[in-house]
Amino acid sequence: MKTATAAALSPAAWAAGVPRRPFGKTGLEVSILSLGGAEVGRLDDAGAAIQVVRRCYELGVNYFDTAASGAYGLSQVRYGEALKGIRDKVILGTKTRHRTATQAEIDLTQSLGNLKTDRIDVYQVHNVMNQEDVEFIFGPKGVMEMIEKAKKAGKIRFVGVTGHADPQILSKIISLYDFDTILLPLSLTDGANKEKSFERETLPLARKKNLGIIAMKTLGGGRILTSRKATLEECLRYVWRLPISTAVLGCQDAPQAEADARLAGTAGPMTAAEAEDLRRRISEDELAGLEPWKPEAGRPAYLAD
Repeated sequence: MKTATAAALSPAAWAAGVPRRPFGKTGLEVSILSLGGAEVGRLDDAGAAIQVVRRCYELGVNYFDTAASGAYGLSQVRYGEALKGIRDKVILGTKTRHRTATQAEIDLTQSLGNLKTDRIDVYQVHNVMNQEDVEFIFGPKGVMEMIEKAKKAGKIRFVGVTGHADPQILSKIISLYDFDTILLPLSLTDGANKEKSFERETLPLARKKNLGIIAMKTLGGGRILTSRKATLEECLRYVWRLPISTAVLGCQDAPQAEADARLAGTAGPMTAAEAEDLRRRISEDELAGLEPWKPEAGRPAYLAD
């Protein structure tokens, strides 16, 4: 995709073209395009990474997704630097994989320090995979004890949950607690999956509960594009046709951010017929390779970001 025209536009012109949607029951509005932290953390050049974050903000992105571990942990540091002076104009969402209150509190303290902030806008229990996870999360000295305490202390504004593996488990956990947001895989491959589809199984309940709905894996970790099953524009238009608040995308440089923002501002709505045609391009045999975070018989899901 050409980006020369995109780069010539002013930040104000770009910001005016990136739509926002209500963020569930939080009362906030969020850009339909969000920045994911993994790629920001993986960039070798810290200065270049900071420039990417700042450019996304200039283009109208106001939701910044991160976490405490791995490349995400480094992205927190870079977010903290890039968003200095504009903290109150953005929404910071981070996550913890930990299930105990003690370990999660360490994560939260680290996140606050890295992000140079006194509160997290959206704090998420990350990657809930099975019933044992659910029981541990709500059990004695589980992560929810820490979250409730931190929320009362003003360190957390809104509470979210994420899941990659099982739509039924994710649906169950949002029925057990009054979460504010949910982060889940939504894509044309998920829509085409007749066995495990978050779009069919979890999205309706999340909408009924008026959660702020955050889509991830919209490009299948890039697999949909490399398989040539769909273009970037088709993938994003498919997800934006759903009742979501925002879609999280990774970004490695300013031209990529500008291309994504251009699509957010100009991509037209997708019809039901177009969506169905896209789903038909994906065969059942291809899904395991395109969605490795969903466990199949004899093959567990990997611990996705």
